[in-house]
Amino acid sequence: MKCKWISFCFAGLLFFLHFFVSCNKNNTIRFDESEPLAFAYDVSWAVVVDSYASLKKECDWDAETVGYCRRGTVLQVTGKFLSPDGNWYGFDGGWLPETAVDVYANKLKAENAATLLK
Repeated sequence: MKCKWISFCFAGLLFFLHFFVSCNKNNTIRFDESEPLAFAYDVSWAVVVDSYASLKKECDWDAETVGYCRRGTVLQVTGKFLSPDGNWYGFDGGWLPETAVDVYANKLKAENAATLLK
């Protein structure tokens, strides 16, 4: 008798979960295709962690400054240079030292990290 009552309660619980807790079919998942390289496995993204960083023309501290960026800026990594003085990351606007950026595997992670910095 006790087994039937437990089975009945279990069946009722499954019924409740199925109809009242299941996913809503009206919700759709939208994939943002505005940046095709956002999740590419071979493309890295960087977030500027310095308050104000100067982009250099070459991978050298004494190189000409060709631009600036601020803390929380998300940039696509286009190159990496390993030097005895420190590693440098290349971007469309120039080069930044590794001390000025944090590098992430995809754009979504980088954007989430950037929101935490601001």
